Amino acid sequence: MLYDDFKPIVDLVLNNWTALQLAVEHGMGAPGGEKTAQLMSVYIARYCVENVVDKDELAEVIEDLMDEEFDTVCHDNSPKEVATLLLLYLELLKDGRHDELRARIEAMPKCQKWLSQPIHESVPPQCHGNPDDDTTSSSDEGEPENAMNGDEASSSNPRQESEPMDEDVEPGWTVVRTRRKK
Repeated sequence: MLYDDFKPIVDLVLNNWTALQLAVEHGMGAPGGEKTAQLMSVYIARYCVENVVDKDELAEVIEDLMDEEFDTVCHDNSPKEVATLLLLYLELLKDGRHDELRARIEAMPKCQKWLSQPIHESVPPQCHGNPDDDTTSSSDEGEPENAMNGDEASSSNPRQESEPMDEDVEPGWTVVRTRRKK
C-alpha cells in the first residue's frame, strides 16, 4: 500500500531531475536508458519503503545507480537533494499529512511525465529538439547549438556556450555541475 502511494512521487521527483534526464537523453550507459530509469524508479521506491534509510544512505544508493547504470557521476550534489526530497515526501506520506504533501508536489515544476508511462508508449525527456534526432552522440563535429534549441535560443539570448569538458574526464562520462547565474 505504501509503495503504491510512494511510487508516483518517486516518478515525479526523478522526472524533474536534470542529471537523470540528461543521462537518458544522451544515451549514457547501456541501450534502453529510459527503461533503466523506469526500473531505477521502482528500485528506489521499494528501497525507501522496505528499509529504514537516512538521507546520506539514499544519496549513496542513487549515486551508485547513476554510476553503474548510466556511467554518470553527479558533481552538483543533486543525488543528495533528490534523496532529501524523497525522504521528506515519504515521511509526509507515512504521517498522513496528505494536504502538505499535495501542496509540495503541486509546487514542483511541471514536466513531461516519462517514467510512469508504460515503457512502449513513453518518450524520453526532451528539453528541446526532435525526439527522433540522433545528434546527441558524443561526436565533436561542433553542430550549432541553436540547431537543437530551435528559434528560441537565437531570439532570446546570444548563443551560450556550454562548459567544455575537462581533459581529465574519461570518455563516456557526463559531467553535471550546478549552474550559477552571473
